[in-house]
Amino acid sequence: MRKSRNFALGIGLLLAALAPATVGNAQTKKPIKIGLLTSFSGPFTPWGILVREGMNLAVSEVNAAGGVLGRPIEIVARDDRNNPSEAITAFKYMVEREGVSAVGGIISSDVGLATSREAEASHVPLFLTMSGSDAILHKSSRYTFRTCLPAAPMNMSYIADLIKEKKYTRVGAIVADYAWGHAMQKAINEIIKPLPGVKVQIEVAPVTERDFTPYLRKLQSLKPQLLIAIGHPPGTATITRQSIEMGMKGLVIGPWFPTELLVKRVGTLMFGHYVDYTCAAFHSRAYDKLAAKFYAVNKHLLDAAGMSGYAMVKMVAQTIAKKKSTDPKVVAKALHAGTFKIPGYAWPLSWTAWGEMNKAAPILYTYEKGSPPDHINPGADWRTKIVFRSKPVPPYVPSK
Repeated sequence: MRKSRNFALGIGLLLAALAPATVGNAQTKKPIKIGLLTSFSGPFTPWGILVREGMNLAVSEVNAAGGVLGRPIEIVARDDRNNPSEAITAFKYMVEREGVSAVGGIISSDVGLATSREAEASHVPLFLTMSGSDAILHKSSRYTFRTCLPAAPMNMSYIADLIKEKKYTRVGAIVADYAWGHAMQKAINEIIKPLPGVKVQIEVAPVTERDFTPYLRKLQSLKPQLLIAIGHPPGTATITRQSIEMGMKGLVIGPWFPTELLVKRVGTLMFGHYVDYTCAAFHSRAYDKLAAKFYAVNKHLLDAAGMSGYAMVKMVAQTIAKKKSTDPKVVAKALHAGTFKIPGYAWPLSWTAWGEMNKAAPILYTYEKGSPPDHINPGADWRTKIVFRSKPVPPYVPSK
């Protein structure tokens, strides 16, 4: 028996001696976990997939460089199914069972409303990718952070500037019957309707609506010069296509819709008819470099949701490395104290005490025929064209 134990011990020591040195290797240490809670099913799936791809790219970069504090980053992913109850269950699992340092990727405002309350109660940072309802953040919020999409009233201030610049007098809108749509409707009533000489008409449709012709017919007599589709993210492609097919001439403005997907769903019909916002700094050197890496892995274009996912991982990794702590409370406090310049992002990320972005300055772009740089979207016969760069907008201040 003693000889067997000695033999086994000897073999173990021999193997250990022959194995490559792994001391300090991030891949051999307990991972640092970041939660990805987003929509992999339901109407917001396209955004969720892009967030995941952006996060995965950032993780691969961080881990290839040795990880953080000698430990690899690991993503714990769950599908919120566009359901607040499912999202709460998944969030609690990530916090209580997986020990995540932060969670991100929220798309739906209904889900954002539910999970932000859990984040505040659990003292775990939560990043919103879209989820722009102004009701999500309170003055007392300390663990919820917006990334790509600002609060609804901030979005509407950009549109108000566009209306004044173009001297539009007739504005139509279709909003979805859920938290984000309600927030946009409120913002239109408070910011657009009071504009001198501007007539506004709003139609409300279900989130799952697939045929918008009845709503567009109600708007036809107005002959809107601008059709605001930002309040109905899942329906944007259909709204755009059907409005053009019905002969409506006005410009359609979208809700940070996945760039490449819109071309697939609408086609060249929308060129000259559609504009949208992004937090990706299209046509900058930093964006082009990152977009090339993204395309090499995912075979499609890097846009807003992907940029948000990439930024979330990078910010958490930088914060943990700086503070030498994975404690969510420490991470949240450091996030509030910092400013993060992410290559390819349209503005530096920093936050108010309650988690609204301090310097949000979205880029407004359209589509045109032409070949993009081969390294960011090879084979495409279209490209983005920047039409407006917003100045940083003052952060929205919650009413309570």
